[in-house]
Amino acid sequence: MQTYTGKLAVLYQGEGDRQLSQALADRLAVPLYASVAHDCPESFFLSWREGCLKLLDKELLKKGGLVVDIAPRNGEQRSWPAPKQDALAQALGRKTKTIIDATTGWGQDSLHIFRMGYNLLCIERSPVMAELLSDGFNRLLAEDWMQTLKLQPPQLLRGNAIELLQALDAPPDCIYLDPMFPPKRKKSALAKKSMVVLRELLGDDQDKELLFEAALQATARRVVVKNPDYAEPLGGKPSESYQGKLLRYDVYLKN
Repeated sequence: MQTYTGKLAVLYQGEGDRQLSQALADRLAVPLYASVAHDCPESFFLSWREGCLKLLDKELLKKGGLVVDIAPRNGEQRSWPAPKQDALAQALGRKTKTIIDATTGWGQDSLHIFRMGYNLLCIERSPVMAELLSDGFNRLLAEDWMQTLKLQPPQLLRGNAIELLQALDAPPDCIYLDPMFPPKRKKSALAKKSMVVLRELLGDDQDKELLFEAALQATARRVVVKNPDYAEPLGGKPSESYQGKLLRYDVYLKN
């Protein structure tokens, strides 16, 4: 299990149930604080604020924090199921019904896939991100449209995707991968705060090649890899590619 000693603590400042904060700290094996001292070693904090579990860094403790956002992104349809028209939907395939997102992260692609009506299973190996995702999926379940349509959020599995993919009961039509790539070395390129924090807290994906091989073995039909446009294809020459804004989706069809 990934350890966060000296990097992360849970911060409880009166919102919500203190026992939930204590249980969260126990699960992650990190301290629980009521306030943040200047000399505390941790740089990141999990705290319930405004009804959400948020990830805060020490420099921005009073400025909102990062949260799994369950609202559609700009340009995405708010209906359910949303039309399957964008580059991601094309990469996933017209006949695809079941999908595993093996690198869920902040869940933005997962939630977009879910809103398009696919049968989705999410995997996340970072215990911190799994806690944030679980909170986000619980909030999603409480949304009026989810209640009206009697929908359930995506299932979330916690653990190493390489191992979990090898133990699947049935292969999905598609496995989706969005591994962390090293940032482009360009001064004008500013990475999103969420990705900067994720990299500082978790590090880069050093085993993405092994994950790709595990996905190719586990899928029934295809593996889709999301890449920044400057990155080399993860699995060699893809069967096909679909271009998005500053990124592309490489598709590998199973023989």
